[in-house]
Amino acid sequence: MNNWAAAPIEHDVPGRLDLDPDFLLAAKNLRHDPRSGSRVVFRDIARTTDMRTFIAALIPGLFPCGNKLPLLSSTGNPERRIAQAILLASLAFDWSTRTRLCSTSLNWHIVASLAMPRTSSISKPIARIAATLCLSGHEFSSEWIKLSGAIPNPRVSLPTPAERLRLTVLLDTVAASLFGLSGSDLRHVLEECDYPLGQREGFSSKGFWRVDKDKDPELRHTVLTLVAFHDLQQKIDAAGGDREAGVEAFCNQNGGEGWMLPETLRLADYGLGHDERAKEPQPVASRLGPRFYDWQLAQSPEESWRECHLHARNLLGEAGHRQLLADIEAEKQGEPLRRVAEATTEHEEPEPQGRLFE
Repeated sequence: MNNWAAAPIEHDVPGRLDLDPDFLLAAKNLRHDPRSGSRVVFRDIARTTDMRTFIAALIPGLFPCGNKLPLLSSTGNPERRIAQAILLASLAFDWSTRTRLCSTSLNWHIVASLAMPRTSSISKPIARIAATLCLSGHEFSSEWIKLSGAIPNPRVSLPTPAERLRLTVLLDTVAASLFGLSGSDLRHVLEECDYPLGQREGFSSKGFWRVDKDKDPELRHTVLTLVAFHDLQQKIDAAGGDREAGVEAFCNQNGGEGWMLPETLRLADYGLGHDERAKEPQPVASRLGPRFYDWQLAQSPEESWRECHLHARNLLGEAGHRQLLADIEAEKQGEPLRRVAEATTEHEEPEPQGRLFE
């Protein structure tokens, strides 16, 4: 990939997305096994005055990385990599990066100095919710299959904008709590984010007020995170101060779906907002669109898993798909991994450039 220079191919069906890369690389020239699974990466180029500074994500094993897309992790089970991505992509971690960074490049000595909670603090319910956000796209089909024991229904397709916002807010809220932030701490991190449209004179150059600055305050990712954190804190208090129990309750509410976007929101109830609109209930969920596309609601779990296995077989090949299933079964039984025999292939003659190293 050329610095993520890949344009999305539009489909008639919303939620379906393919990538059209500028360049292709032969699988035999990769320095890693493309079947090894997803990897956690981050963007090297970063400025503290941008909307976000530390931008991390999970990418499929099929995607090679250049020096501007450093690799943080490619080991561990999918839950661990998802946990890393959640924490690294959070507003709390980004804020600590912005206070530390003085240049336009995230060199390793800076990244290594940043604190992060242990990934073991991310429970399975959190990882299950996060998978929908982190593993969207058929390129992650093999990761979904690895998670099949913990997730009843894979959502390989892209979430709707409203569902993406909900999941992002939910996970940012949990991450802020795991970083040990209090309500006042998070308000400091997200200060100046609740001002009306068009008002930003004198704001901090490193502030997160740029996030969704073109939206009304009640629709912004940052403001909704403050509202969701209030809900989380109430559940922690109800659990006698037990943060783990509070987070579990926060993620398991609404039938296991977790926190939901409010139908209406009066910012003044949370000590937010700076105009008359903040004192009146404002519609939220209805303005953000549906949680799911119609075709997603019509697809049964069995159909979802069938589609997931089909994509994995197409990406890994028949032998690779069999190996994936064998590895999963061996792990369940606590047995050593066995290699499934692959069909023999005809190897091409070395390319002229490659002969230089013979």
